[in-house]
Amino acid sequence: MKVKQFFVVLLVLISLLGFPSQALAHGVETNYHLKINSLEIQSVFSTGEAFQDAPVIVHPPAGSDYAPIAGRTNEQGMFVFEPDYSVSGEWEVEIGEDSHWDMLVIPVSDRGIDVEAISQIHEDHPHHHHYLASQIIVVVLAIGCGIGSQFISHKFKN
Repeated sequence: MKVKQFFVVLLVLISLLGFPSQALAHGVETNYHLKINSLEIQSVFSTGEAFQDAPVIVHPPAGSDYAPIAGRTNEQGMFVFEPDYSVSGEWEVEIGEDSHWDMLVIPVSDRGIDVEAISQIHEDHPHHHHYLASQIIVVVLAIGCGIGSQFISHKFKN
């Protein structure tokens, strides 16, 4: 009987730990399209719903005398980025706040926006340390259930 219980607990642990999946409850996806002198940026939730009226902060390149510029997305979740091409460097466009956030790092030179070098930083991707902590709790509960079942079955046999 102990071997059977061991395999049940092992199967439960493998099913919970062996097949991790990402949970994207309400992620932000940001796409962009180069226009003539600007970059059209659109943020939507993973559900496809537009990220309407989201706060946007444009940070100029480090070392420039420019102050950050604040704005908001429109009803379609769009924001138009029009950099000063005389200020070369990496401009950062932050969209959203708290748990719904995304950021584009946009290289700009006097020749224009280098679309191929744009990078994205997602804040609301699954955090592995939270996932690991929840899985440790599951393991402890599974072990506790196994020990508890041993105790109960031993008690009923006597």
